[in-house]
Amino acid sequence: MKRKVILSITFFISLLPMLMNQYGGCKEVQEISGISYMRYNGINATMQSIVNFAAPAAAGTVFAISTLRMMLMIDIVTAILGTGLLSCLALPKQNTSIEKASVFSDMKIGVKYAFADKLIGKLLIIYGLFTFFCVPAGYLAGLLVRRVFGDTYWYLTAVEAVGFAGMMAGGVIMSTWGGFKHRGKTLAVGLFAFGSFAIGMGFSKNFIFYLGLMVCYGVALTMVQTAITTMLQEKTDTSMQGRVFGLLGTMYAGFLPIGMAMFGPLADILPLQWIMIGSGIALIVIAGIAYYSREFKTI
Repeated sequence: MKRKVILSITFFISLLPMLMNQYGGCKEVQEISGISYMRYNGINATMQSIVNFAAPAAAGTVFAISTLRMMLMIDIVTAILGTGLLSCLALPKQNTSIEKASVFSDMKIGVKYAFADKLIGKLLIIYGLFTFFCVPAGYLAGLLVRRVFGDTYWYLTAVEAVGFAGMMAGGVIMSTWGGFKHRGKTLAVGLFAFGSFAIGMGFSKNFIFYLGLMVCYGVALTMVQTAITTMLQEKTDTSMQGRVFGLLGTMYAGFLPIGMAMFGPLADILPLQWIMIGSGIALIVIAGIAYYSREFKTI
């Protein structure tokens, strides 16, 4: 019984941040009109990478000196503090002139709007494919290290650390540089770099060189995510932003487990290096499609 309760609590705890992320992505458009979206999203990516890197270590430290009950109480207190801070913000009013519809009708409207617009539809598809093909070099990196370089704590810890360091560096670069003048070029270059580093990681036989590629891989990852988020913010109608960013989260939540379910078992049949190289080639092809796409050349 206790196990079921804990699983239920975990489900709702993981669900609420997803809703907040989508809501935040919509409100950011209304609040940062005075600065570059690309720069702001770079800052946001840096902060998220820092939190994602520090949170597991902090949680492990707290759990080592306290109990699960105390950790849940900390979660409640931080949620109350966050809600209090958010309530102090004066947000612009939304346009409520659109007639309310049922949940399924609302979803249908969102999907129809997103894929009726060629630019938004392509961005969502590219993000889904990007999430799918980043699984081998990103989420299966620990497995590759065990098989190629050795199953030691130092190697596994180093891979995780440099991956987050690369994403933090990518956020800093995007926040100061702001990307190319044309957003489509930023996306295409990020995808090309991402695929190239994945291929290099597949061929790598030296662990230090592999770590260097992992850092660059993290930079390219942030570059792609920032470019896609920025273009969606700039090109989506305000009244449809919630639906479009909801679809963006759906593409991630859908394609990631599909990639894990496909590439995980496949790694027991084929060498994981081959799978990394193949996924990198696929990402380079997607980069070429994005670069020569008519819709992306206009932004």
